[in-house]
This record gives sequence, C-alpha cells and structure tokens, in this order.
Amino acid sequence: MHLNTAHNYLSSDTEFDNLFPIHIQNLSAVHWTPLNVAAVAARWLAPNAGAKVIDIGAGVGKFCIAGSIYTKGIFTGIEQRKNFVTIGNKVVKQLGLQRVSLIHGNFTELDLGGYTGIYFFNSFHENLVFADALDNKIEMSGELYELYSAHMLRQLNAMPVGTRLATFWLSITEIPGCYKLQDSHFNNLLKLWVKEH
Repeated sequence: MHLNTAHNYLSSDTEFDNLFPIHIQNLSAVHWTPLNVAAVAARWLAPNAGAKVIDIGAGVGKFCIAGSIYTKGIFTGIEQRKNFVTIGNKVVKQLGLQRVSLIHGNFTELDLGGYTGIYFFNSFHENLVFADALDNKIEMSGELYELYSAHMLRQLNAMPVGTRLATFWLSITEIPGCYKLQDSHFNNLLKLWVKEH
C-alpha cells in the first residue's frame, strides 16, 4: 500500500480506527490521540526530516502512524502491552510506512537521548485511576505512577537544549522548569514545549 493510500485514512478518526479490530476501535475515543491533535503535535515535534520522535505509552501507535504521514519525521512508540504493539505494527506494515516503529517494553528501560521530540499523552494515569485502565494485562499501582513520573522528570531534565515536547491531558506542574511553554491548543489540553536550559 502506498503513502497516498495511507493519507486516505486521515480523513476522520472513524476512518482511521477502521484499520484496527473492533476492541481497539472501542478504546479510541478515550485512549487514542484524535487526528486533529496528532496533526498539530506531530508538526511541532517533527519540523524537519531529521526529527526523531518518541511516543511514551504509544498504545497501538495511532499518534506515530499519523505523525509519520503528516510529517517527514521518524516516529517510535514504546508500549508495555505486547498485543497492542503487534496490532499496531501490523497496520504499519499494511500501510507500507517506513518511518514508524512500535516497540514492546517499559519506557524506564529506554534511553531517550537520541530523540529530538517527545510525545506524552498522560500514559501513567491508569496507575492512579484503575477504572480508566485500558485492560488488566499489566501491573498498575500508585507506586508505579510515582516511579514512572520521577523517571520521566529525570529524563526530561537530561535532554539537550532544544528538545521539543508535546503533552496532551497533562498537568503543567509535571513539566520541569527548564521547559518553556510555546503554545497550547484544544482548550489548553495540548501543550507544546521546548527545553531552553
């Protein structure tokens, strides 16, 4: 399948979600990034062809897939749920996309040093509100929320000046002071940041 065909799936969230099995489609409205949000975030995170973007808690890779179509950046998603990674990579292959990879793992084991942009859609939240969890296939706890949040702060602080960050549905207090807010969209739900020092 050629890229032009892949573009056709960006006409609406419903059209895009039809790429996935029904149980994945049913999660979309709450858990996957809407395409209009993905378009703005991806263009911020990947302003040029050399940009390397990581999505932390990528699910089935909707943001990464859409981002690779909207921009010329390289998108990697990391996700703890192996079944989601398998499903997402199947769609990546089906669409013939070359600049997307979804990997199975925990982001605490990943070195973010090679990335120029980070996308974060509040993927730790399910450790606080179990009712919002995607499923029961991974361990969840308040302790893990604290662990993941602390690791995220350390990683963000360690990134080089100029690193771009896009957060969706995230409290402003969770971002280190070395990142300056550049813009916000969708009633301040999407915030675009850059590391200044």
